[in-house]
Amino acid sequence: MSVTDFDPFSADTIENPYPFYEALREEAPLFRPKGVDWHYLSRYDDIKQDTMDPERFSSNIVAILLAGGSGRLSTFVPPRLPFAPPDVLAIQDPPIHRAQRKVATAGLGKGFVQVLEPQVRALVDENMNNVIAGGEVDWMDTFAFRIPITLTLDILSIPRDDAMMAKAWADDAIALLSGVNTRWQLTRQVMRGFRFVSWCRTQFREAEGRVPQPGFMMGALIDAVREGTMSRSEAVAIVLQIIIAGSDSSASLMGSMVRLLAQNPGVQDELRAHPELVPNFVEETIRLESPFQGHFRQTKVPVELHGEELPANSRVMLLWASGNRDPRKWPDPDKIDLHRAGARQHLGFGHGIHLCLGAPIGRMEGRIAMEQLLERTDWVELGEGDFPHRESVFVRTLERLPVKVYPKGKATVHDLGA
Repeated sequence: MSVTDFDPFSADTIENPYPFYEALREEAPLFRPKGVDWHYLSRYDDIKQDTMDPERFSSNIVAILLAGGSGRLSTFVPPRLPFAPPDVLAIQDPPIHRAQRKVATAGLGKGFVQVLEPQVRALVDENMNNVIAGGEVDWMDTFAFRIPITLTLDILSIPRDDAMMAKAWADDAIALLSGVNTRWQLTRQVMRGFRFVSWCRTQFREAEGRVPQPGFMMGALIDAVREGTMSRSEAVAIVLQIIIAGSDSSASLMGSMVRLLAQNPGVQDELRAHPELVPNFVEETIRLESPFQGHFRQTKVPVELHGEELPANSRVMLLWASGNRDPRKWPDPDKIDLHRAGARQHLGFGHGIHLCLGAPIGRMEGRIAMEQLLERTDWVELGEGDFPHRESVFVRTLERLPVKVYPKGKATVHDLGA
């Protein structure tokens, strides 16, 4: 199919965007969809190069795609309201970004992942008990949606009591960027977003009155506010952004891992025989099913790409998920290869100065979850029912995933050639 045969925002393309991405890479590596005011950039080397050029490509952009009644889309840039959170980290440029990231990194310092691992193992074990006891469960609801939000609140020294409420707010915040909202849906999600911001302010204020867990994120943010190197509103915005990103990207990874495991019995058999390959499987899952499909950049100056000059203030969507399947970079790009060279060179966690802060934690969560699932079961397969992804051009997260798990010693015979 030609690139013009695809509707990038249709339910079918959103559910399976990879044929569209292939057409983009081969026919139109810089492509402006009909009726919108921005371009896709789809090849690995182009994307990587632009992430390393913050002097020409700004991340300081908050643009929301709105669905129109005629099937066209418009880009809406929200007005800067006095009570809205300031731009931080993923949507901020140097030199402000550098100062903010320094504080945030201090809260996830050297050795932090190792310190956190026993806590993650206990959390995974507790929730895996429910999966094993259920036999046939919705993996997303029973496990994948619960681990990341709980761990994210732990990292921020926020009590777990409101974990699933915070998860619902984070989902609404992510839905703001889905590209399929009408103006009415956008308004409803924005109103819920203000409640989420207010909740984050309350959590930060209460944390200031406690003694935060030493070496954890909230302590670093509180110290920065007290020292005057960061405003309170910036700190609250970082709390908000970390909850949103941390609650979804790892959930996406955990869902995609188990779906791929169940759909590829040969891979499952190899992982059970060689559990030391689990980290490789984590990387291949991130590459094949990038939790975030892409992010926007905006040109600061006129830029030429693929023979076309984009004027200053042009918006470009860097398609991580397309670059991660670019055959110019990856041999057999659509295949799971547990022995792939350079497996970590994917763009699934972004690249450059905006490389995801939580990437080491996400990798650890995914690794431990898969290790325990393999260790405590003889087999995992898909259950009854469908397993659609959320309707979004930005995130790649399963709504649900029915699976059957066979605890150790209770497996049936499975045809590995199926």
